[in-house]
Amino acid sequence: MSRLILLSVPIGNPDDLTLRGKKTLEEKTLFFVEDTRPFFNLLRSQGVESDGKRVYSFHEHSKDSRLQFAKKLLEEGEEIVFCSDAGSPLMSDPAHPLVKSVLDWGFELETVPGVSSVIAALELSGLPPYPFQFHGFLPREPQKKKSFIALMGVLGKTHVFFESPKRVDQTLREVKEALPEADVAVLREITKKYETAYRFKSCDYDKERIGINFKGEFVIVLSCIGGRDKVPLLKKAEEMALNYLESGSVKDLSKLLGSLLDRPSKEVYGSLAKMKKGK
Repeated sequence: MSRLILLSVPIGNPDDLTLRGKKTLEEKTLFFVEDTRPFFNLLRSQGVESDGKRVYSFHEHSKDSRLQFAKKLLEEGEEIVFCSDAGSPLMSDPAHPLVKSVLDWGFELETVPGVSSVIAALELSGLPPYPFQFHGFLPREPQKKKSFIALMGVLGKTHVFFESPKRVDQTLREVKEALPEADVAVLREITKKYETAYRFKSCDYDKERIGINFKGEFVIVLSCIGGRDKVPLLKKAEEMALNYLESGSVKDLSKLLGSLLDRPSKEVYGSLAKMKKGK
């Protein structure tokens, strides 16, 4: 039966592959993978023979040609297994364009779930698990990144995101400046030998950073629940939002959203005016 199978793989510890996941590796023969090298390492770690496996890379730079190739294979009745280097192929990995296309083409979609760094980070953080929002990697452009961090505070709740070891220190400094009352958990090398969790108040980061090893893979969890009224930037944003609710002023709200989303207030104003007019 023509279908796409999403296979989650370990994020560090090879023993975390599920029984169903290993069975999928053993029985299926056609794979789309983010990178072929980690995939063959995975097969070796699980004692699965690679002979007879057809393995094709699927990433940001190859997705256009691979989408057409995938459609041809599915039309011929093939089953395609998609897995990334680690974890879910959908979370900050390249599977979504293929998933959307497969459903648009009318083929079946199946998941073989497994360990998730997002859920593991929430578990290790000790912070409120819901409501939470996952952001992948934050914007790299400085102003957009600052606006995004401020927006997390305005939204409240718990936020989870990935960060490069080269940028994690700077990101945590920016979180301290924008959200000093936020509770922070920095999870390093989750499920690996040197897994470490650092938990602290954002305003204490200068003191806490001395003990952080900035090498490895990081997931950061922020909880902005309960501390929003203590953050000056967020207090200002809330006041603007309340003023809008009282006056119905599109102009006030456009200033608020423009500052948070790093977009010209006039552009936001035009969009909001159309929305309000359409009601």
